Amino acid sequence: MSISTVSRFFNKPESLSPQIAAKIEKVVAKTNYRPRIVRPGPKAATRIGIRTGVIALVSLCDFSLEQLWRLPVLPILIGSVQSTLLRRQLSLFLGNLDKDGRLPECVSSRRCDGVIFFSKPPTPEAAAGFRKSLPDLPTVWCFRDHADEEHRFDHIFYDNSAVGPIAAEYLASPGHRKVAFFNTDPTHSAFGARENGFCERARSLGLEPVVFKLEHPEREVQKNYRKLAVDFLRNCDDITGAFFCVDHDMLGIQIELLAAGYPARNLDMIGCNADEVALQYLSPRPATIDIKISQIGQMAVDQLLRRINGESSGAVNEIFVKPELIKGER
Repeated sequence: MSISTVSRFFNKPESLSPQIAAKIEKVVAKTNYRPRIVRPGPKAATRIGIRTGVIALVSLCDFSLEQLWRLPVLPILIGSVQSTLLRRQLSLFLGNLDKDGRLPECVSSRRCDGVIFFSKPPTPEAAAGFRKSLPDLPTVWCFRDHADEEHRFDHIFYDNSAVGPIAAEYLASPGHRKVAFFNTDPTHSAFGARENGFCERARSLGLEPVVFKLEHPEREVQKNYRKLAVDFLRNCDDITGAFFCVDHDMLGIQIELLAAGYPARNLDMIGCNADEVALQYLSPRPATIDIKISQIGQMAVDQLLRRINGESSGAVNEIFVKPELIKGER
């Protein structure tokens, strides 16, 4: 194996065939070799702008890291960003905005090469503090909600407006006439958009949507599931299909329905997020909508590296990722 081929493996792996890459990867694993993140000598074209070898992934809410891991899609996003950076021999710094809008100390031009933001500051005061502390770094935003009011940076997000209609069309196809929509968090902007899109499309297809949601959710998630299940059982006459905003809510509510004696097969279900952890416990396996969070994480890293290396310049990019239906067992 030539030196240039091994160099391409570390600097431009997509240029090698899977067979050659697999051979090199086997030797790398056997010798436990890891290239230095910041290396001397000429730089490959894909590392021209790399100075520190660190990329920051920052939540603009003042969530603790423990809270981040408990949120529906963020573990998938974080894992995708990290694995993509590892393939590029780069390191990840994970942090969050504090309540005053200050960024972590690591997010500076001296300590990282670029930053990926997601979400937005929770208050106007935090937003003002954030704008003051925003460093001059290549930046990419994930998801639709962002604090880049001047539209200076690239944004990569899934098309949330398409999620509700996809679910309605799926439930309309086998002939359901009355369908339920479950929303465990009415304050969540993405859930509200899914509710509106689902109900509007359902009505246009001749379906009757019935919304089940909590006006005042409790901190204990299981209690919320129980309340929604009880509400559904009181009003479930002729309802044969249901859309849940996220897969783990579908699992939680289904558990409560089964505990109350409601047969699982009485309800044709569809969720969202393609959460394998939740879906593996549901039988028959329901449909879900894959909003491509893993793909968004990879695309965010790739676009950020193009900015860092000067391969992408000029106008800001807004990149939509189209959600995809994954059919269930009916």
